[in-house]
Parts: sequence; C-alpha cells; structure tokens
Amino acid sequence: VSWALRDPSPETTVVRAAQAGVDLGAVLAGSRLAPDGTRLSWRLTDPLMPRLGGVVPFLIDWGKTAHPAGNAPAGCRLQLLRCKHPEPERVRAALHALDVELPVEAGPRPSLMATLITPAGPVELA
Repeated sequence: VSWALRDPSPETTVVRAAQAGVDLGAVLAGSRLAPDGTRLSWRLTDPLMPRLGGVVPFLIDWGKTAHPAGNAPAGCRLQLLRCKHPEPERVRAALHALDVELPVEAGPRPSLMATLITPAGPVELA
C-alpha cells in the first residue's frame, strides 16, 4: 500500500530528495485509454519501489491530462491521512525533503490510515 503525491516537476523533486538521502527512483512515463476513449497521460516515480514501507509517497504529474478524480463518483472526501512507522523520525525527514506535512506516529510496522467523510459519517481505513 502506498499513496501518490501530485508534483508538477517530479524530476526536480527527485533530485532534491536524493540530496536529502531519499531515493524515489527514476521518473517514468505512462498512459492509458479511459472508458470514454480519452487518453490519460502521466509521469511518475516507480510506485512499487520501497519507500519506507509505502509511507513515503510516489510522485505523479498528470501534465495536461485532466485528473481522473474529476470523473469519480461524488459523496466521499478525504479528511485526514496519517501514518505509523517503527522509525518515525526517519519518515519525518524523508517527508520534509518532499515538503510534505503528514502526521507520523511510532508504530510496530509501516501503515497508512485515511479518514474519509462519507454520507454515512466518518470512516477510517487502516
């Protein structure tokens, strides 16, 4: 499990992160056809690369492509994303190198927790 961070200049962020000791991997290009025939194109760092157990995001740039969330069903909203990790200070340093503010707690294993606001009330995914 991991998460994506929108970044309009992933190459620059990859270099800055590497200078801080965070390896995000190379920036790759991808594309696919949406069900309506529209081509979605993006650039991203390898989402399968280990980044402190997935609590450090991979980067994605949608370029001129409309973000696919624009066509997603309405009704839910992300209220909070947080993580746990056995090395919270190391995670905080890596996130700082990406200019990401994410609550980090000590925990026995890397994990992400998302709180969603839904029509039925708040739901926590862990």
